[in-house]
Amino acid sequence: MSGKGGGSHNNGDGKALSATIPVSSRKMVQSLKEIVSNFPNHKIYATLKDCNMDPNKAVSRLLSQDPFHEVKSKREKKK
Repeated sequence: MSGKGGGSHNNGDGKALSATIPVSSRKMVQSLKEIVSNFPNHKIYATLKDCNMDPNKAVSRLLSQDPFHEVKSKREKKK
């Protein structure tokens, strides 16, 4: 090991980190990516592992983490 941390880097869509995801799990990660597209592949895989590879639990957990922002009306902003 060189200690520089080289190798795969996330390029925004998580494709570069796919080397760390086992081949047997990549298809499931890609399927879940269609549902929770705003999470990188490595985050989806880590959540799958935390949920014992249960895709329903993983999607539920990821969706509950999704940082939706409350939209306020112009009237509320003026106050």
